[in-house]
Amino acid sequence: MDSPVFISFITPVYNEEENIARMLANLFTVLNAHPEWNWEVILIEDGSKDKTLPVLKSEIPKYPHTRLIIHDQNKGYTCSLKDGMAAARGKYLMYVGADEEFDSSEIPDFVNIFLRDEADLVLGVRWQRNAYQLFRFFLSVIYIFLLNYLFRIRINDYNWSQAWSRKVLDRIDLTSKSLFVLPEIIVKAHDLGFRIKEIPSNHRGRQWGKSSVNLKIMGFALWEGLKFWSYRTSKRYKAGALLSDKL
Repeated sequence: MDSPVFISFITPVYNEEENIARMLANLFTVLNAHPEWNWEVILIEDGSKDKTLPVLKSEIPKYPHTRLIIHDQNKGYTCSLKDGMAAARGKYLMYVGADEEFDSSEIPDFVNIFLRDEADLVLGVRWQRNAYQLFRFFLSVIYIFLLNYLFRIRINDYNWSQAWSRKVLDRIDLTSKSLFVLPEIIVKAHDLGFRIKEIPSNHRGRQWGKSSVNLKIMGFALWEGLKFWSYRTSKRYKAGALLSDKL
């Protein structure tokens, strides 16, 4: 009988034909050094328009404990992330980007916090964003400031690599359809009293390609954030289901 999976690594992938092979090689350099984690990797190919899918199909046989979910058409980052969460079997889950902006060598910093039972959520914080253009940097700063102001919490980075305990995700009903999905997890986990820990993380910038994030996508995330703020201030708000509701 297989041992239970301790941690699942989830990576949505869209138009990353030049990045994904290197990303997987770097990821598995770390994971193969830690078989004691009893990990699995879940890749969600989100209807890429380039050669990402053929690259994935040629690379995946090199790596054990890896599953590929294929979307026939592009469904978006949030849908891909949720599909990965639903497929994951781990006690803990971690989101790792496919674009090589996150340095996989930092993964032990996240996992060790869970091994020491110090937190239920671990958030990577990009203290320096040297690879960002000035306009995107200011948009990010304003976005973080606004979310902290609206939700009356202090988080330094809402949309970078994160890791979650399964018990957090089991309590939360995720409703977001935008990039606000990661802030939604954080705010609801905070409201439910889960332990949140932030750790510094390096932002390396893209080696190839262009981010799909644009003003329209960021605007939709902000709109969902404002709707969630309105709901959170109402008497109807529930951060998550009671444990008895899950039994």
